[in-house]
Amino acid sequence: MSDQVPQSVSADGNLRVLWVPAIADTTAPTIDEVTAAEVVELSCYLTADGWTPGTDEQVSNDDRLCSKQTYEKRGRYTDTLQVTYVYQGQEPEATDNKAQATLAEGETGFVVARWGADYSQAMETGDIVDVYTVECGIPMKQAPEANGRLRIMQKLFVTNKTQRDKAIVAS
Repeated sequence: MSDQVPQSVSADGNLRVLWVPAIADTTAPTIDEVTAAEVVELSCYLTADGWTPGTDEQVSNDDRLCSKQTYEKRGRYTDTLQVTYVYQGQEPEATDNKAQATLAEGETGFVVARWGADYSQAMETGDIVDVYTVECGIPMKQAPEANGRLRIMQKLFVTNKTQRDKAIVAS
């Protein structure tokens, strides 16, 4: 048994989240797709707890006549995605409202997340990303809090298979 403690990566500043309007093949997003002029950088709009991906994996029971035990098998699963971001309530066209303007109700596109590399590092060929195909739900203003900021929480409906740990490829 090794006494080595595995290295870890700080979560602070090491997650980059992009809104990408078009990806031809979500299993192999290209560097041109994730760096196109239409791509919106969402990372700095999101609150510290505002990136909430999830997976709900259901259980399929495998009962047998000969056993008193119920066995389990993997069942269907649901990927979910919810975001919380800051906004300027009285300036809908402001640069500070770019997340709200981009994630308009009913808008469809892709959310690309790069984990474990400094936020400020440019996207590169070979970067490992997750790709979510989504439709934007209703933006929900959150209750104000003392010493807080105005925020919107929004469900992004995952409408196709989530691609996990896919490398960005050359265009």
